Amino acid sequence: MRTRAYLIITGALLGLIAAIQAAVVAFKVGDLVRLTRSETLLFKGETFLGAPKGQEFNVLKQDAAQVYVSFFKADGTQIAVTVPADALESVPPNAWNDLLGAVEGLRTQRYDDARKLLVRAGQDPQYRSAASLLMGRVNMMVAGKNSPAVLQGLRESSEQLCKLGYLSLALPMEETADRLAAQGGNAGPPSKIDRADLLRRVTLSNRAVARTRQAVALHRLVEASALVAEGLAAEPGRVELKTAQAYIEKKIADSEDDYRLADSFRKKQGGVVHALSALQDGIKRCADHPKLLALRKEMSEALEERTSPPVTPEFLKAAGVTVSASKNLEEGHRIYTSRCTECHDLEMLDSRSISGWQKMVASMARRAGINETQQAHVIEYLAAAQNSVESAK
Repeated sequence: MRTRAYLIITGALLGLIAAIQAAVVAFKVGDLVRLTRSETLLFKGETFLGAPKGQEFNVLKQDAAQVYVSFFKADGTQIAVTVPADALESVPPNAWNDLLGAVEGLRTQRYDDARKLLVRAGQDPQYRSAASLLMGRVNMMVAGKNSPAVLQGLRESSEQLCKLGYLSLALPMEETADRLAAQGGNAGPPSKIDRADLLRRVTLSNRAVARTRQAVALHRLVEASALVAEGLAAEPGRVELKTAQAYIEKKIADSEDDYRLADSFRKKQGGVVHALSALQDGIKRCADHPKLLALRKEMSEALEERTSPPVTPEFLKAAGVTVSASKNLEEGHRIYTSRCTECHDLEMLDSRSISGWQKMVASMARRAGINETQQAHVIEYLAAAQNSVESAK
């Protein structure tokens, strides 16, 4: 009986493990993916940086339960960081990304994948001509491999794509022609474009796209705006950057309105709370807006009182707690103001109920490396801080 029970349990566990492994999506090199939850990025196995839900990355490779994705440091250096596979999902397809995936499929000789992507991309009228052009090249490559006619067609296609402004599609076509020519043992027809300049421009625009995604995810929109301008100077037709530009400009304009509102409230008697609310709304939209940052510095004392007041005798009295509780409260304050600010600014204490704070702290605890005892101290502090703020009204 024990042996049978053991086998049943073992079988169930193996089935569960298999189900979990099956649930982990397999991503291809170059796939655009995004985080389904806030997560900690690891670099060489060590904690590197917190990343918010929704941040997008390009896949470099997948290894068991983790995925290596591309990340650009502030100095522009590209590194590979790892993310748990179950924290990622594919970004919903669009015609432009399908075209990018198709030319990558051509370059790596994944012709069936390229065809599928081109069929889908061709359904968008804006990119139908480009998809048709590329589909013709795929069919020629399958039929003629590395014949002179195929190589000539690839060179002509890259030239056409450059004229359309799609430099990031043209470069893989050029590289495909180079590879096929090398396989055939001949130089093939010469390139019709300045390859060095094309490589330089696409490298710049690719980097700008990746860094813009990173900056937008962190709401650093002034930085993102500069990156978009840099990328479009290199590749004026880069679709992702044009789309991002419109979004960024609107958000910065909205943040400017928040600044004006906050500054107006600040000057009115009794308007500090409303000013702080407008200030925080603006910084949530644009975390590096210079006017909002200057105003936050100017109102730092009032902001601290509403987000993270220090544990003082006056605090204890206003919160209605005894001095004996001060040690836990001080520890909670220390954790809250240090660990909870690694990825985001502190919120107004009255922005959620204590049960809401409990859920928030619990959801962030793993990323912040906070154990259950520390969580309890943080919640104890937040409850007392809420009482302190309420009694001051």
